[in-house]
Amino acid sequence: MRIVKHITLLIAFIFIFSALGAQDLEQSEVGFIYKREKSMGIALNTDGWGFDYRIGFFKTGYKKRTLDFSFSFIRDPKEVRYYNTQDQSSKSFIYGKERTFYSLRVLYGMQKDLSNKPYWGGVDIRWLNLVGFNLGIGKPIYLYVVDQTNDGVLALERYDSGKHDLSVIYGRGPFTKGFNDIEFYPGISFKTALNVEYGPIPEKTRSIEAGVIFNGYLRPYRIMAYSETRYFDMSVYVSFNFGSRYNRR
Repeated sequence: MRIVKHITLLIAFIFIFSALGAQDLEQSEVGFIYKREKSMGIALNTDGWGFDYRIGFFKTGYKKRTLDFSFSFIRDPKEVRYYNTQDQSSKSFIYGKERTFYSLRVLYGMQKDLSNKPYWGGVDIRWLNLVGFNLGIGKPIYLYVVDQTNDGVLALERYDSGKHDLSVIYGRGPFTKGFNDIEFYPGISFKTALNVEYGPIPEKTRSIEAGVIFNGYLRPYRIMAYSETRYFDMSVYVSFNFGSRYNRR
């Protein structure tokens, strides 16, 4: 929870700082206006990590419509990795984990500049709000277990909390196992964030972004066998992005 506290304080500080200078922004001069912007980056979340690709369409020098694509790997805070001490050749596993969970989001919204970057460089602070479709993807976990009914032969089975305890688990199964049993969890997401762009070259973008993502699903999901199912979740994130601005020819 310490990382959540630090990121939340960072977001609050930047927002207050930016709001103080927002009124002056409308009166400042706009330089050369680009029509398009694209960027990609990696995000570190309080519940995992992921990748992001974003396309921007400028309405004015200070506002742009934004289309955001992201793919995230979601973890449960209760996950603990175990190792088979009897055989070091076996793969580690997370006891109690029923499925690997991913999130695929397609969001749309508006981004607005809160402060204007000087012509010689400095930073440009933007606020964005995005909403859209979220598809949760759950892939079941398969484990190698000791089949005590068949002279201790190893068997590859889907994890079952009522059947597989630590005494029979040998190790993690192959990643490719379970794709035929994938389950989908459609829903919606809302993202709000502050984006700080830095760098002296207008055609190139480099930025750090901090924000919050809210997810809602039409059907409940869970990652760990001994956790409650849930329809909603929230995560705080920091992302590092790079890209470019351009005009269509």
